[in-house]
Amino acid sequence: MMMKRYFFLALVLVFSLESYSQYYKDQTYFIGGSIGYQMPLGDFGDQANGGPNFRITARKMLNKKLSVGAELSFSMLGQDKFWDGSHLGSYDVNYNIGSAFLRASYYFDAWDRDFRPYASLAFGYIYYRNEIDFTAASFGSSDDKRTISENKVGLAPNVGFLYHISDAWSFDMNLLYTFIPNFPDSVTAQDENGEDYQYYLGFDKISLPELSVGFYYRF
Repeated sequence: MMMKRYFFLALVLVFSLESYSQYYKDQTYFIGGSIGYQMPLGDFGDQANGGPNFRITARKMLNKKLSVGAELSFSMLGQDKFWDGSHLGSYDVNYNIGSAFLRASYYFDAWDRDFRPYASLAFGYIYYRNEIDFTAASFGSSDDKRTISENKVGLAPNVGFLYHISDAWSFDMNLLYTFIPNFPDSVTAQDENGEDYQYYLGFDKISLPELSVGFYYRF
């Protein structure tokens, strides 16, 4: 009778360990997408209004604590009241920011193995583009269209959590902060005819806090 109990306990232990290892084995690769809302701060926030950000992400679990991955994102920010002061006409201003980042993440232990809080840091390439379309409303002024673009590097730390809602899908929520430093005082802009001229930016960095939600497919 005692031998049967030991044999039964051994079987339970083996199956538990097997299911535990299989659980993390199934999480080796994550692919997903998310949508967030960004709110510009500082001098850049005086010009640009908040807007959506779309992100595609791939991660590989190195072990149950660490992952590495890459992500692509695209932001669409609008104009703030900064552009409403002219009586000579109206402005239609769009700010677009695209990025390609490499990200490393650390996962913390939790009371529920389906709940995976994490902290991460990303670094990579950022493309900044600002289109300014001015429509004249009075004599003595004329329509004008300008395009400003810059290639930069930036950082994007974040904290968040994954929750495994099924064997293959995870829900993700995170707070992310994108920081793009070292903008020059003035940049080269192009008008609608492709002519170059100097344009004063009015900010030297971009700070973008963001709340994001998304889903990952695990395999």
